[in-house]
Amino acid sequence: MTSIEAISDFLFVNRREIFTRPDLVIFHPGHYKELNEDILRLYHEEGFSFLTLSGAPNSFMGGKSEYEVHKPFLMAGGVPEETILLEPDGKTIEEIVRNSFLIPSRYGLTYQTALLVGKSFFARRLLLMGELFAPEDVRVDVLGLSDRRGITRTEWMNSEIGRQRVSGEFKRISSLLSELNHYIPSPSVFTTP
Repeated sequence: MTSIEAISDFLFVNRREIFTRPDLVIFHPGHYKELNEDILRLYHEEGFSFLTLSGAPNSFMGGKSEYEVHKPFLMAGGVPEETILLEPDGKTIEEIVRNSFLIPSRYGLTYQTALLVGKSFFARRLLLMGELFAPEDVRVDVLGLSDRRGITRTEWMNSEIGRQRVSGEFKRISSLLSELNHYIPSPSVFTTP
């Protein structure tokens, strides 16, 4: 295995398929509207009970939030409005993910499975945050999606933007581990069922 392959394997985590039809989907599309097509496919093929979107303003979307921009598209694609829940408090992706695990209980909803969904090169960080922040009895998986930039497991190294995003993701994971050292539980949390 080459170093490039090892980097790809580490960051671009495949869905582990440890459950189907997730109860909770924590969706982080950023300003990439094309990722909605994949969420709609997930909804129509597997279904899900509810999905969270961030209410934090996004400068790439003219100060609008993911919730404001993506919710109408998801509803037009058949996802019921009551299924789409606002995460209103988080400013960083770490806060948004942590808070998203709390949102269902605000509505009196329960869940046993959570699927974290975002750009494919975010998959490792999303999985790490899911394993750290999910309630103990919740099974967590991750689904990485490819946006129009083509930053994928096999292509990231072929473009400047791909190399920048991948190296930036390593820095973010390192920073996350340093900041959240006190959250890291015993190794048993990180074992695959």
